[in-house]
Amino acid sequence: MERECIFIDVFTDTPYAGNQLAVFQDGAGLTTEQMQKLAQEINYSETTFILGGKLPDYDFEIRIFTIKSELPFAGHPIVGTAYAIKNMFNMWPESKDELKLKTKVGVIPVIEQDRNIWMIQNEPEFGHQYTDKKEIAELINLLPEDISEDFPVEEVDTGNNILIIPVKSLAAARRATGNVNKLINFFSKRAAFVPYLFTLETENKQAKVHTRLFAAHIGIIEDAATGSAAGPLIAYLLKYNVFGNNINIQNEQGIEMGRPSIILMQGEVKNNTYFIKVGGTCAYAGRGQFTI
Repeated sequence: MERECIFIDVFTDTPYAGNQLAVFQDGAGLTTEQMQKLAQEINYSETTFILGGKLPDYDFEIRIFTIKSELPFAGHPIVGTAYAIKNMFNMWPESKDELKLKTKVGVIPVIEQDRNIWMIQNEPEFGHQYTDKKEIAELINLLPEDISEDFPVEEVDTGNNILIIPVKSLAAARRATGNVNKLINFFSKRAAFVPYLFTLETENKQAKVHTRLFAAHIGIIEDAATGSAAGPLIAYLLKYNVFGNNINIQNEQGIEMGRPSIILMQGEVKNNTYFIKVGGTCAYAGRGQFTI
């Protein structure tokens, strides 16, 4: 049995930047074990498989795999898969402005505006706050004094439960690395899924936040662009009124990896209701064929 996939770089308009994604147009008939083996062979942070829809509930079901396991939800795979459906596979019905993609956390609405693919994330749930700066700093090989005193370390969930870690400076963010043993021990006992550090100091003037994500405990040494973490960060920034109650900003990620990415972040909070929207562009990088 032969199956073909395409390779998409997400949150960039330049091939070989952004976050890599493999998309299989036809996932029908593949077992979970086969999907996992393909994801492991490709060795990207995520690989997606497109399955049939159930109109009017959703247009397509997608399954998302890291090299180690299936994910219930992830950001750049949804953006990249939607881009492939629209621009590579010509599967997006012309009559529809919005595409509904079914994931393990529910149906995610996706739209295209001005060449950007946007996904609407779930209403945020704010979780536990952590006050032990030494414990948090050790996860990313920083010092306690590198962790910001202006904002809390807090769990936020808009699909994935993300541990938001504010750091004081761009210099500290650049020094950060993932401590594999600390990450494994910490996240095996917590509700949070992965850590996402941010600073308000940026390299590019157009960006308002600089971010990094380390997740060796789930097989990702560092992620070049993390849409599922950008959503919780939007909610966090709104909650603490960092840019006001209505934001439209750029998030730079992946620079330290040599894969610069721009994640577009829009959000609003009104009457304690949050609207979270994450988007960006994509670039086609190539295709491959696999024998199963």
